[in-house]
Amino acid sequence: MMLCNCVKKCIAYLLVLAMTFGCFFGAETKYAGAAAKAKLAKKKVNIYIGKKHTIKIKDKKAKCTYTFSTNKKKIATVSKKGVVVGKRKGTAKITVKEKNKKNKKTRKLGVVTVVVKKKVADNNNLTDETPTPTVSANNNGTADNVTTVATPTPTPLYLSYDFSDGNISDFVAQGEGVRIELAPTGYDDENCLKASNRINRNGWFGCGMGYNAAKSLQAGKIYDVSCYVKSNNSGTDTITLRSIVPNNRGGFSFPTQVGESVKVKGGEWTKIDVVFATPDSIKNGLVLYWDAESTSDMFLDNLEIRESKGLDSTFKDTFSEIFGYVGACNTYSQMRDNKTFTTSLYNSVTMENETKPNTFLTGSNFGGGANISDTLPDGYILPDSYRDSTYPVLNFKTFDDVISTAYEYGFKVRFHVLVWHSQTPEFFFRNNYDENRGYVSPEVMDGRMEYYIQNVIHHIYNTPHGKDVVYCIDVVNEYFHNYDQGNKSPWNAVYYPEEKTESDRTDTPEYVKKAFEITYDALGEFDLQGKVKLFYNDYNTYEVCNRIITLINYVNSDRKICDGVGMQSHLDVKYPTPGPDGKIAMTIDDFAREGFEIQITELDVTDYNNSGMQAQYYYDLMHMLVSKKKAGVNITGVTFWGLCDTNSWRRDGKPLLFSALFCPKDSYYKVLDAAKAAWAQ
Repeated sequence: MMLCNCVKKCIAYLLVLAMTFGCFFGAETKYAGAAAKAKLAKKKVNIYIGKKHTIKIKDKKAKCTYTFSTNKKKIATVSKKGVVVGKRKGTAKITVKEKNKKNKKTRKLGVVTVVVKKKVADNNNLTDETPTPTVSANNNGTADNVTTVATPTPTPLYLSYDFSDGNISDFVAQGEGVRIELAPTGYDDENCLKASNRINRNGWFGCGMGYNAAKSLQAGKIYDVSCYVKSNNSGTDTITLRSIVPNNRGGFSFPTQVGESVKVKGGEWTKIDVVFATPDSIKNGLVLYWDAESTSDMFLDNLEIRESKGLDSTFKDTFSEIFGYVGACNTYSQMRDNKTFTTSLYNSVTMENETKPNTFLTGSNFGGGANISDTLPDGYILPDSYRDSTYPVLNFKTFDDVISTAYEYGFKVRFHVLVWHSQTPEFFFRNNYDENRGYVSPEVMDGRMEYYIQNVIHHIYNTPHGKDVVYCIDVVNEYFHNYDQGNKSPWNAVYYPEEKTESDRTDTPEYVKKAFEITYDALGEFDLQGKVKLFYNDYNTYEVCNRIITLINYVNSDRKICDGVGMQSHLDVKYPTPGPDGKIAMTIDDFAREGFEIQITELDVTDYNNSGMQAQYYYDLMHMLVSKKKAGVNITGVTFWGLCDTNSWRRDGKPLLFSALFCPKDSYYKVLDAAKAAWAQ
């Protein structure tokens, strides 16, 4: 037993010595070959744009080399030594690998997630600040040592979606049966958004993946939108970005195209860059969605949305100074929903359909039945010339919205039109207001025309802000082209039943003169004679110039009640010649010699063959117009017929200054250059 105890004591003593020795010299024998592996010090870092961060590796090995790579060079770059530089707001992933110099084996050390942020300017570097005074009191109770503290300028909105985090909660399936999901075939990483089952696509709305823009974007703002898109269609496909607003009935309004469509090759990523302005109100929602012309699966990646300044007021300021009025043709919804675009460019608006007889007489530009009352509607004017026993009820609902919105946006309204053979319902010319009956007599038509014009004029100028915004009126439109549809105008059918062909048409029609007389006299009740200008409006005026001169001088034979002529100017790059020696210039000179006020009322220039001549044509035309104005010709307004090519009535010819909203063409810059050059001469 004693021997055992002695042995135990000896063993314990030796263990103590070993432990003591280990404390001084380390336990290398026990852990030989088990050194700690290299690893990343951090797996996530935040840096600001323009700043640097060095990726640190713990327990680096001398026998190994380390490599660094980024999946988003546009967001963050990384050097061979692991120095990361923030380039723009977003998230990038830096992959770090370790390679053994001896055995050449490589292992993935890990991934560092780099979040690049946009730094808010500090108080010393603010360029647009709102000072807030801070005051200290002295012993007298008065303020001294007044200093200011700058309020930081709000950082413009920036949103980025690369789907690397797997989150698609801000996106929706747009269209019947469409499915959206993540797909492992991203533009520059493993993830993107896919829209499939697009078999029910229709040509009006399209279908695809949608972005719930109302969730993050603000009303009445401008945004630059960029993204990459792809289609699995064999061959080529066309992808378009659209916006759509839910209505109060659980459906959607008609979609609006955003920017230009892009042609894509099947299976290849293509970048889209557009500018988008949100409507003034998005309380019902707002969806941006991508639609492919085919029904194939489509893909979206690297969506970036950043707040933008949009267009400045140079265009509007330049043409307002020269002509007084510069405008565009809009529908009411286009005017209402595109305030940011239209108000930056124009001070005048012409409604495409909302002030035409069809709309007032039926409530729709597309026509419809007459709303006829057996009694005179309350507040209506009944002229002595009226012969009927029933009365049309005029629909002014949309027009009232036009007036209030135009006033709110600061627009003047060019009213178009009172008397026109087109877009006037057939029943207006027929017995008992029945389109299946015969034409009324000239005497009955006199009363109907006066009833209509009187009540329209009274409504305009009795409506709040009507006097503020409606500054001129097209009284009669296209008299010299009232056979262009192949049939005799119903106006001429009533007043000139003996007229058999266009060659029989008179240049001095009595009903045209009466229309001006009725309108002019109605304006007198509001003290607006001579203040609201009255025009005869027509197209191809250079082909019927002398006949128009005869007509206007006939209208003014007793007193001046027609102020001038509206030259529509639906042109083409091949005809007519736009310069100082061309037909347009000569026609303007002829009208000017008669003392007519001149407005260019429906300007667009088609280029159906994509010849590339449009920009120069616009330059030559505008240089000529401005030169005429500077020389004393009374040109008082220029109106472009539409906002952009995508909503032009001649869209196949791409006739306007913008291909899409906020997408100016060379023609836009040429028009502006021409105006400045001619005005400076």
